[in-house]
Amino acid sequence: MSECNELELKPINDLLELSFFIPAYQRGYRWSKRQVTELLDDIKEFQQQAENSTKNTFYCLQPIVVKQHNGDWELVDGQQRLTTIYIILTYLKDILALLGKSRYELSYETREESAEFLQDINEERGEENIDFFHIVEAKKAVEEWFKAQDGTYKVDFIQTLLGPKDTKKSVQVIWYQIDETENVTEVFTRLNMGKIPLVNAELVKALFLKSSNFAKDVTEPDSNKPIQDLQQLKISQEWDAIEKRLQDEAFWYFITNNRIETNRIEFVLALAAKNLDSEGILDTDKLEIFLKFNRLLNTNSEQDKTVDVTREWLKIKQCFMTLEEWYNDRALFHLIGYLVSQKVSITNIFDLHQASLTKYDFRQTLLEQVLNRTFTGGNIEALSQEWLEEILNSFTYESGAHKLRPILLLFNVSSLLANPASNARFQFDKYKDPSNGWDIEHIRSVASDMPNSKDKQKAWLENVVDYISSDEHVSVYEPDTETVSDEQNIRLEAQALIKTATFNNDQFETLYNKVREHYDPDGNEDVDNSIGNLTLLDSSTNRSYQNAVFPIKRSKIIALDKKATFVPLCTKNAFLKYYSKQVDKMLFWETRDSEDHQRAMIEMLFGFFQGVGVHQKGVSS
Repeated sequence: MSECNELELKPINDLLELSFFIPAYQRGYRWSKRQVTELLDDIKEFQQQAENSTKNTFYCLQPIVVKQHNGDWELVDGQQRLTTIYIILTYLKDILALLGKSRYELSYETREESAEFLQDINEERGEENIDFFHIVEAKKAVEEWFKAQDGTYKVDFIQTLLGPKDTKKSVQVIWYQIDETENVTEVFTRLNMGKIPLVNAELVKALFLKSSNFAKDVTEPDSNKPIQDLQQLKISQEWDAIEKRLQDEAFWYFITNNRIETNRIEFVLALAAKNLDSEGILDTDKLEIFLKFNRLLNTNSEQDKTVDVTREWLKIKQCFMTLEEWYNDRALFHLIGYLVSQKVSITNIFDLHQASLTKYDFRQTLLEQVLNRTFTGGNIEALSQEWLEEILNSFTYESGAHKLRPILLLFNVSSLLANPASNARFQFDKYKDPSNGWDIEHIRSVASDMPNSKDKQKAWLENVVDYISSDEHVSVYEPDTETVSDEQNIRLEAQALIKTATFNNDQFETLYNKVREHYDPDGNEDVDNSIGNLTLLDSSTNRSYQNAVFPIKRSKIIALDKKATFVPLCTKNAFLKYYSKQVDKMLFWETRDSEDHQRAMIEMLFGFFQGVGVHQKGVSS
């Protein structure tokens, strides 16, 4: 929409004397009974809250987009809401008359009968056309709703619905008047295709770009453009640049866990609006951010319009620039990224930043937050390797993913930070991708967890065949002839069993045990559920190999890494046995490997909480 569009809040009371024209490109009225009832419920809930408040407040309806049209207002968007309000006023028309008020007028370019029908809704004509049907259904919903209320409630309701501006309670719309040069059909199409939904972001943008916010008739030196145009252009360009930056998935998933495709700048606006005056604005209002900025920018004195708008825009920019500064700082990126993944809001992190006297204090505060979010009862000052060992020993597979996942994630984050010479970063965007989920996976699988369905059993055997048929399993050591022969026999038996029409569970179990005996000779030991035998793995990869033995899992991880598919660093390190002190058996995962893996976790986390990778020289000011 053009930068000359204007918007303001208007109470329903101010619309009563207006006439609205609904053009041919609009479809007819289509609200359901549920939508009508929800609107009535919302207004009633607001009215009850307002009665218990000492402050003036209002209920804000979604935007009404209009354009001047032959003395009337062409309704570009908002027809459904205005028609519903009209139907409610029609039901309450007797009380309306007693108050000396009338309904606004609705006229149609192509459905002329609809205007007449709305003035006096006849249920018997509800089957004449689809518009009449939905209007009648809406009327019934209004009648049923009011019959369920107290007998005198109609008066309270209409006093709320038609409360003037600046009274204790009123219902208001966001009045969005588009410039006369706008092509209304194109605007309508864009709105209804969802490309520029009038949510907080678009409405706040329109507020900042209102021409009345800027000084007029003042020309910039060495330029033919008025200052007004230059200031509007600058804000518009900076707004677009911020939106573009927020579309970078790596940046977006550093600051949030939520997948939002459009209007991501609303995230920054919410931060900037956090401390703005919210008196009378319901915190449940979906347009709370817009309402706060609207109050701020529309209470400025005329003399200070230019200063205030540019200053308030600078505050929004500063919020964004702070986020970008944190993102570009490798230590802060990992600390904050981890905390956000554990549902600590950026708002809280801003508060911690504000309360910190130095950069060192801020990092140390974040470090303490990480400890408290990961381990209950942790104290950085008294932290020891012995304490960490005791804590990690208490975590097992049965502790649950919600407790284990943060520890394993932090192991990855701290491992990346441990090398100051590296510029590698944890890929929070891949980790938070909703198409992935993250399982806690046994490195050495549990023998008793044999696949139980025919499909899963065949998939398990196919993984065995693929592994033996590849060169991966012989790449790490020179097998003897007997080993090769055993593997080829397993492959042939598996292929035959997959193809047989009489595939049954007993046959699979026999071959399952044979495979495990070959690749996991100590598999009859007690199940290792220690955290040293656990790692993070995305759900799709985990489920693809169906509790496979260690060498098959290992080959899958190597194949993913070759394709540059995201595999957490510590998961890859574990399957490549980088943490193991003895690597004479690369294709087996034994108890000592789990112990070495867990010891590596303890040492890495201890160093992290001591500030390794977090505090660097020159970060004490």
